[in-house]
Amino acid sequence: MAKTVLRTPESLSRQQLRLRDDQRITALREIPVLEALPLSELRLLGRHAVLRVFADQATILTERMPNEYLYIVLHGTVMVNLHDRIGRDVSLGRLPVGTMFGEGPLFGNRFGGVSVVAQSSCQLLQISLDVLRREQAQLGQLMTQLRAMYRQRLVQSTLARVPFLAQLSDQERSDLIEQLIVRDVQRGEYIVRAGNRPNGLHLIELGQCAVARDDQVVGHLEEGDFFGALALMSETPATDDVRAVTPCTIMTLPSLSFFELLRQRPELTTAITQLLTERRDYIERQKEELGGILQKGIRRGDTVFVRDVNRCPADCRLCVQACTTRHGAARMHHTGMLHEQVMLVDACRQCRHGAECVEACPSNAITWQGTALVIQENCTGCGDCVPACPYEAMTLEPRDRSWRGQLQRGLAQMPLIPLTPQTPLYQAAKCDFCAGHDDMACVSVCPIGALRLVAVETLFPY
Repeated sequence: MAKTVLRTPESLSRQQLRLRDDQRITALREIPVLEALPLSELRLLGRHAVLRVFADQATILTERMPNEYLYIVLHGTVMVNLHDRIGRDVSLGRLPVGTMFGEGPLFGNRFGGVSVVAQSSCQLLQISLDVLRREQAQLGQLMTQLRAMYRQRLVQSTLARVPFLAQLSDQERSDLIEQLIVRDVQRGEYIVRAGNRPNGLHLIELGQCAVARDDQVVGHLEEGDFFGALALMSETPATDDVRAVTPCTIMTLPSLSFFELLRQRPELTTAITQLLTERRDYIERQKEELGGILQKGIRRGDTVFVRDVNRCPADCRLCVQACTTRHGAARMHHTGMLHEQVMLVDACRQCRHGAECVEACPSNAITWQGTALVIQENCTGCGDCVPACPYEAMTLEPRDRSWRGQLQRGLAQMPLIPLTPQTPLYQAAKCDFCAGHDDMACVSVCPIGALRLVAVETLFPY
């Protein structure tokens, strides 16, 4: 007589999990972009993947906004586009079934470089980027694949952001990519020195640069900007220095390739000349402000607080008081730099690339959360970030402002040997757009709406 085997709830649960894993692995192997992944990686992806359905014309990713997911197109098509440096819409084409997108934040590009819109009813597989970061040691082959894809797309989107290169076809831009020389540049390093002969057209893939003439700042360049064209076309030495303000990645199209491009597409000469004229005229109008913009880091982030000085009473401090009430100390100030009819308020710039505070932190306690850099609980209060910030946006504040906290800080000055691990008494503090709250205290408290957050590119188009 056969013996009946009784299954425990735990064994049944494990059996069901294995069955679900097998079904999901089989389904994932049907996706060409994943079929070569090892079994262990497919199993991990299957446990965290979620099926999403997007209606026709639904926005999946928004340019310049944070993204938290990797997507794989299972059914339908999506359209990718971005805006060039002068605000024109540029199409990067459609992504067909089997394509992955949204990988940028895994490799440093926190803010979406493109917008992605469904072109039909779409089924997408969605995987949290937090899961991929946490499990990246177990997802080696997938991460290698994603990194190569990210690198290729970053170059493509950079070329598309350069206004005169945006006029080229996808194939023409792809041909240019093969000719580019890419190099990383350290903060403070000169890329071009006045008086030197140009060796090519330079494009900024990542980072920001300052243009100086006779040690005076005369321009600002960032992702999607180009320089060196005027010296090339006029066959004269460079008239200005170009220096990296942040760590940069620079792509150079060699001189011979640049002239060959102009020979094939002579209309680009007119487009380049027009862009250089517009940039020169804009800089001439803004030349009194350029030094202050660089000194205060106005363009290091995507947004800046602006205060309408014509509407805001000179003696009003409601915004600063609201900030102090919420956080215990003011993280933004009423002062700043005057630009046209608004004050560009002094506060953390949320530097999107090469943030000095992040580089200085030995605990990796300053991380992106939404649209702001946020100081996490693992901050030890060492204070290294305070002098590192060139814009004086960081402070060191007591963790506990009660009488107990004051007592602890007093005792900490005495030569005692702690018997247990001690909680840091201080923590770094800065404006983080009131992370963890439903509103920004300074903006909400203003009764006339004179304080608001504005995109930097709307204030400074060049």
